[in-house]
Amino acid sequence: MTGPGGGCTVRRMLRRVAPGLAAVLVLALTACAQGPDDPGARTSNSPAPPDPGTGAASTAIQLVNLWRVSGAEGEGADTWLRLDVPEFQLWRDCGMIQGSWRATDTFFLASTYGASGECVTGSTLPRVVWLESVSEYRAVGDGWELRDSQGAVVATLTLDGGPDPIPTAAESFTEPPAITDRMREELRQPAPLPIGLTPATPENLAARWAPVGGTSDPHVVFDANGAWTGSDGCNGGQGRWAADGAGAFLATPGISTLVACEGTPVTSWVSQARWAVIDNGALRLLDANASELGRLGRD
Repeated sequence: MTGPGGGCTVRRMLRRVAPGLAAVLVLALTACAQGPDDPGARTSNSPAPPDPGTGAASTAIQLVNLWRVSGAEGEGADTWLRLDVPEFQLWRDCGMIQGSWRATDTFFLASTYGASGECVTGSTLPRVVWLESVSEYRAVGDGWELRDSQGAVVATLTLDGGPDPIPTAAESFTEPPAITDRMREELRQPAPLPIGLTPATPENLAARWAPVGGTSDPHVVFDANGAWTGSDGCNGGQGRWAADGAGAFLATPGISTLVACEGTPVTSWVSQARWAVIDNGALRLLDANASELGRLGRD
């Protein structure tokens, strides 16, 4: 099976993706000549640690907890969503599904990358369509509504018990995560967008972009449906993205290939970006401190 970076194959791997997890399925897209355990291998869209001193605290920190999921299509009564930072664990009767999530005061995005327990089925990564359709959230009583891009309620999160322990995960995953200073920093609002920059809109972001003068075809494609795919020239990456039309931008990292190369870290720029602006036709991605990560042209 060809990965998003091209020329790679999908193979089943049992790896630890978080402390306390056992027998976790992660679909790693690897080149035939180099596996993810090679010393030179790297993940092209691994997010960098957040820098201190950005904006004010975000309400997104209130999402960090263990929530009962109600009203989500296809989910049973005993489904819980544990929102840690930057990972989530979705508890089903079969075990756990893992992924990454990002949030601002309004945006909420999630991407799936693995599973454990009986949720592992062959070499196929479980899909959580309802969760990956969420783009925003709203407070309702002591919980939250997760909504899609049209404002429709996709699921409701409430504080109501927790899952029973399973053999393939540490018991701590049945409890709410402890909120740390690092979590607060990672979810903090970004620094204000500098005056004079032209915010990118969802409409003009939806295209294929590439760094000027890049080699080996580094690029990113923002689909209008909220998915993105890209490459640093060797490694493919993918996830979800959202923009508010006023410059605010958010993206999740998802599955990535693991190949060492001298590419341009486009997928890393995407997953770290908090602002997107247009400058003389070029797309500039800025981090939480409003510093430029990279500049791309419409391809």
